[in-house]
Amino acid sequence: MEFLPSRLERAMDMSDADPKEAAEVLRIAAEYLREGKQIPWPLALFLADAFDRAMRKAPSVRGSELLLNLKLKASNRRPVKANWEQVGSCLSELIDKKIPMLQAKMKVAEDFGISESTVSRLYKTYLGNRKIELIADGEMNEAEWRESSMKYYANHQETRIASPKKSRVK
Repeated sequence: MEFLPSRLERAMDMSDADPKEAAEVLRIAAEYLREGKQIPWPLALFLADAFDRAMRKAPSVRGSELLLNLKLKASNRRPVKANWEQVGSCLSELIDKKIPMLQAKMKVAEDFGISESTVSRLYKTYLGNRKIELIADGEMNEAEWRESSMKYYANHQETRIASPKKSRVK
């Protein structure tokens, strides 16, 4: 099995969130074409799907649709500029170093330029995917995962300060 060049893999991973990375994917594709090299399968599939979906639309919207499918243009709002795997591993490393959860989240949020709530959401995704990997690899069973998760949440429970609700005057 042939691995993707890291530059291409990163650009494809981040293309949903960053139009500069989407443009980088197309620059890499252009390099393959100029050099007469075979385009890696994930890149070829990405391009073929983008072309196919755009050409199925009415002629008046094909150009705009192609930009959307190549991820050069967003239809509404773009996803966050960080992926769950990077955020999750960074947060896990900080937690392993015994840094309090709130401080760790603040550090990761600052490093990635995202909010703390986004860090929490991406970390939950990371934990869920990590669970699936560990169970699939036979390194951990479901009961062990539940036990380790309960210990984790008990040790890293955040203290939340309840703020008074503002009353709305109509």
